[in-house]
Amino acid sequence: MAPEEVESAQDPVKARVTIVAEGAQGFEGSRRQAELIVRAAAAGGADVVKLQLVYADELAVPGYRWYGLFRDLEMEDGEWGRVAEEARRIGIRLAFDVYGDRSLALAARLGAVAVKIHSTDFFNVPLVDAAIATGLDVWFSIGGISIDEVDEFLARHPLRRSDQLTLLYGFQAEPTVNEDNHMNRLGALGRRFSGLSLGFMDHAAGTADEASWLGVLALPFGVRVIEKHITVGRCLGLEDDVSALDAADFAQYVRRIRAAEAALGSDAPVASDAERAYRNRALKAVLAARDLPAGAVLTPQDLVLKRGALSEDDIPIHRIDQVAGRTLTRALVAHTPIGEADLG
Repeated sequence: MAPEEVESAQDPVKARVTIVAEGAQGFEGSRRQAELIVRAAAAGGADVVKLQLVYADELAVPGYRWYGLFRDLEMEDGEWGRVAEEARRIGIRLAFDVYGDRSLALAARLGAVAVKIHSTDFFNVPLVDAAIATGLDVWFSIGGISIDEVDEFLARHPLRRSDQLTLLYGFQAEPTVNEDNHMNRLGALGRRFSGLSLGFMDHAAGTADEASWLGVLALPFGVRVIEKHITVGRCLGLEDDVSALDAADFAQYVRRIRAAEAALGSDAPVASDAERAYRNRALKAVLAARDLPAGAVLTPQDLVLKRGALSEDDIPIHRIDQVAGRTLTRALVAHTPIGEADLG
């Protein structure tokens, strides 16, 4: 489906950004450690916690340098089931990176709300088609992928529904240095693929200042998903912790994103109640320049534009030309605000 044929199912102003705590490979093949990551994500205020369902043979051949690491990350399906039970118990949603049929099937059985396809599988047509066929939300990393290749991807893979696919921009350079983020590309992607959801993967170093606020910069571009790595403790030196925050710092990250969301508000050109109240306080109002009798036909000399004492019920008029030439229906003393109810 071409991007221009996909209609967005969400109002980007009203929909809240989904904040994903990326546990990645930080569980190190331990069910207990995976449960701690799930708890840290919940404590940090994440909407979703995501882990990588790694089976070495879905990722690499035995001679590959990291094949042994991938084998060490493998867990039995029953262990993953206990992780999913823990997530349900504490009320946080689960998502998984998947790399083949086995991990995709397990993610679906575990009740994942989304599966993520890493850039490594961008050209893995059978896996992508199978992921879309599940009906789950599919988050697709486009780090290192060109816009033309994304176009080809969309033509190659028909979506089951318009909001099923989220393009995730960003890449992990362990860590990604600030000047390599190029956040403005989110604007170009949003314009080019306006019918699709857009997300940002934040890989700033967990110790860097920007790690606490970089995700905020993605919000004005209309992203629907922000992903940030989480760890159970930076001092432990666990796998995939280079871009990670611990639960307390992650909670601050979430608070900043939520505060920024509130500040961005709506792009509708309609004044809020607070803005209307400010307008009434700030703009000068049309007042009687002197005592005026009922029945007077008002001239500009009868009127003055100044701030005056207004009650909460007053609806002031701010332009003299809207009052001059009209008839006063009641007597007014000097400096009284003139409203529509006073005019014939």
